[in-house]
Amino acid sequence: MSVLTLTLTATEVRATRGTASTVTASVTNSAAVPARVVLGAYPPLAGTVAATGPAATGAAGWTSVERPLRELAGGATEQYTVTITPPADAAAGDHVVRLIAYDADRPPEEYSDQAQQVRVTLAPAPAPATGIPWWVYAVAAVLVVAVGVVAFLLLRPAPVPPPEPTPSPTPSNPCPEPFVPRLARPGDLTCVMPASAKEAQWDNRSDVQRNRVIPGTTECQIPYVPRLAFPDDLVCVWEDTANRTHVENQPGYTEHMFNDSEYPDTFTERR
Repeated sequence: MSVLTLTLTATEVRATRGTASTVTASVTNSAAVPARVVLGAYPPLAGTVAATGPAATGAAGWTSVERPLRELAGGATEQYTVTITPPADAAAGDHVVRLIAYDADRPPEEYSDQAQQVRVTLAPAPAPATGIPWWVYAVAAVLVVAVGVVAFLLLRPAPVPPPEPTPSPTPSNPCPEPFVPRLARPGDLTCVMPASAKEAQWDNRSDVQRNRVIPGTTECQIPYVPRLAFPDDLVCVWEDTANRTHVENQPGYTEHMFNDSEYPDTFTERR
């Protein structure tokens, strides 16, 4: 098993809802041989209580790691950027995320005793203002006049063309075009480009996995690595597929990544 050491620049973060905060994690491979190392974000252990405030609720879902899978030479150290972005509806108080550095060819649980925790503290949301300012009445008066004018224009005896229907996701595809559900496993509704969805189905095939797994184990043969569409997703894939899967899991992927040349429109079968 690889000998890995994880240190953090900070173990406590005072965060703001909707704003990204970053922590730098340094991972050292103390072994004499190279290792493929993954830095993952996980919820706190059951029963974990923050040093102050309510029981830790967990910030793993708000946390992303830049290039989580890397090749570390023997004795080398890599720095990972860990980004924590609390959502707008996050509760006030302390939230904990566990960071685990582990060998990509072994389950992360084997390295859980070396996990490092980051406590994310959120202040209470500001109380809404009380009372109605004078300008609200002025705006209301303007709106009354505007509504009267609009009503007069709409009620005139003139033909009004029907509005064009607005396309929306269908029950069979909850994703906006051109995205589709990835379905790395049943119920996986992560929206991805069609080529990525086809590749996920291809990688799931037993005849494809048979050539990628070390016989008699669940470990991946070189050059394959675990896909990690979910923390327990150990399907063996090419390294670029694993990195793309990590990006697809990040918030805002459908708004920012679909034109990137690294995410092709066509799928090519690779053994």
